[in-house]
Formats: sequence, structure tokens, C-alpha cells
Amino acid sequence: MTVEDGLSATARPDDAVWSFVELLATHQGLDTPPDERAELIKRPDFDHGRLVEQAMRHGLLAALAEFLNRHGLRRDLPARLRAPVISALRHSEYRAHFLTTEAARVAATLADAGLTVAFTKGVVLQNSLYGVPGIRNFNDIDLMIAPGDREPVRARLLDAGFTASTDFDPGTKELKPLARADERMYQMSPDHWPHFHRLTGDLGVPDVAVDVANSLTWHGSEWQVPMDSVMEGVVPIAVTDEVTLPTLSPVHTFLFLCLHVFREGWTVRTARRKDVSLAQFIDILRHWTRQPPRVRAAIAAAVTEYGLHAPITWVVAHTDALFGSHLVEELELAEHAGPEWLSSAGGGPGQRFVWSGDIRERLRTPAPCVFTARAAL
Repeated sequence: MTVEDGLSATARPDDAVWSFVELLATHQGLDTPPDERAELIKRPDFDHGRLVEQAMRHGLLAALAEFLNRHGLRRDLPARLRAPVISALRHSEYRAHFLTTEAARVAATLADAGLTVAFTKGVVLQNSLYGVPGIRNFNDIDLMIAPGDREPVRARLLDAGFTASTDFDPGTKELKPLARADERMYQMSPDHWPHFHRLTGDLGVPDVAVDVANSLTWHGSEWQVPMDSVMEGVVPIAVTDEVTLPTLSPVHTFLFLCLHVFREGWTVRTARRKDVSLAQFIDILRHWTRQPPRVRAAIAAAVTEYGLHAPITWVVAHTDALFGSHLVEELELAEHAGPEWLSSAGGGPGQRFVWSGDIRERLRTPAPCVFTARAAL
């Protein structure tokens, strides 16, 4: 089953560039002929520069290059934009190979220490959801661990050549101490370590970062998933012909994809710094459409068991609005999908915000989303 099988006709804005971007998001790596939106790029008034900008903003620049190559549209991009876009795909392929090889090394190091970990997000989704190296953009290696394994994992990463509490400076290509404000934030958030970094000496990928989390949500969130259950469900997945990595079960993968988008799009502090992208929503739809009925039923049961109706509804309802899918209906979440909740955002304890417009407008507008405080609960 493909993403297209999960889509239905849906109203699209009168915006040729954004319509093309949505087509691009749904067709990444697929041989299925694109619909009439592919012809938009040939219009004399089409804004090719804005297309490249939107693709960059939503983590789809490499996917744009692959789409143009696959469907014979490369020369419809102006010559001065064409080379940088195609180069982005080549670099993304190289980075994916480099990071996948490094993930295998990290996996072996942690397995030798008897530690159970799960690789998540880009390093596994590149194959399980997209199947073509380099299409699914990712810039670091994401790890999920049990809370009790924080210190052992930290020790093994240091032994493997990584440095803690640092940040990579792309100007100097050196590591620098983590900013004090960031260090304090991590001290108050025991669900996450600061990124671990290792300089590589490689011109294409001068730094490897490992992002370690021990929660599917965040510290202090009213929504939690028992990490014992999460880590007990870890399964191997073939990332390439040569590399197999441990990852979350299909049920916990879907929950994590949704809860990660919820954190980045619903929590105001995070959304103001780094709002959600179209690529994140298509990950969710692609994962769902690839699951057999028994896994979908298990996902629905897990949402109920863990009391995740609110955050999962917030995410899948916006996914449906973007792509015309039916996740809310299939997960039986319609009673939780009221407009007040879908336009909500969260601040500190008991603090709620609202934002106006719809998710499509929020994503296609470069200006930051405006959040307005609502009365405390």
C-alpha cells in the first residue's frame, strides 16, 4: 500500500508552488506517475526560486532533485538553480551513507556493552519509508534508550570518541562548549542528553552528532509512554544491504513520530525555535499506510492504553487536513478532534495558547506562527 492509496481528493490552495511541494512530499521515491500538479513547474509564471526555498524549509531539497530526475523535469528548473539542487541530492546521499556507517559503529559499541537501544527517525526511515538513499533528509543519529541507561550510554559514547556538552561550530569546523542557557535547559530536562559530537576530518560530513532521548515525549509532559514497554519491543531493521540496526516496534515508531511532531508543533517554546515541517507529516502518513491491519489495531489500542488521544489527534487531524487522508476516522479519534483543541498550543503548566489559520497556511507561510495566550486552566 502506498501513500497515494491513503490519500483522497482534497481542496488545495490557489498556490502553484505549494501545490507542487505537496505533490513532491507525497511522491518521494515512488515510480507512480505524478498527477497534473507536476505540470505547474513548466508554467512561465512559476516561481522556481520560491520552490527551492520551500523545499529547503521543509527538508525536501534532496527529494526535489530526485523527483525532477525521476520524472524528467530537471530541465524545467532554471539552469542556475539546477546545479545546486542536484548537488544537494548528491551531498544528502553521501551524508546518509556516512551517518549510516557511523550508526552501525555506535550500535556495535553499545551492543558490546550489553545495552539495548533503538535508532529512530532519519537513519531508519530513510529505507523503511523511502527506500532510496538520500531522499529522506537527516543530519544526525537519533537514539532512544531506557532512562536507567543514561550514564552507561554516555560512558560508551565517550569511549567511542564522542564529546559531551559541546556544539559544532560550522564556521570554524570545531567543537565549542555548549551555551550555558542550553546546558541549563538540558539539566532541567532529564528526558534528553545534549547532543554528543565527534569531529571526523571529512570535508562532506565534518561532524557527527548523536541525539539521545529516553522518553517518547518530554519531562513534565502530562502524556507519557512507559519506557519499559518501549524498550522491550525493540526490533532489528535492515537499513541497507550491509547495515541492520535496532529500532522501535512499528507501534512505538508511529507513536514516536506523532509525539515528536506534537512536541515541535504544539509546545510554544519549541515551535517558536523550530516549527514543524511538511516532511514530518508525510513520515506519519507513509508509516501508517505501510502497516497491516493488525498493527493499525495495535496502534489504536496503544493510544487508548497510554491515554494519548489528545496529542495523537492533534497530529493526525492536521495530517488529514494536509493530505486528505483518514487517520482520525481510522483511529476512531473524531470525538477528540474539536477545532479548539486543533488550534491550541501549550506553554508552562496549565498555560495554553491558540494560533489562527490552518496547518497548511502555517506550513507554507515563511513568517513564524503567532501564538496568543489563552486564560490559564
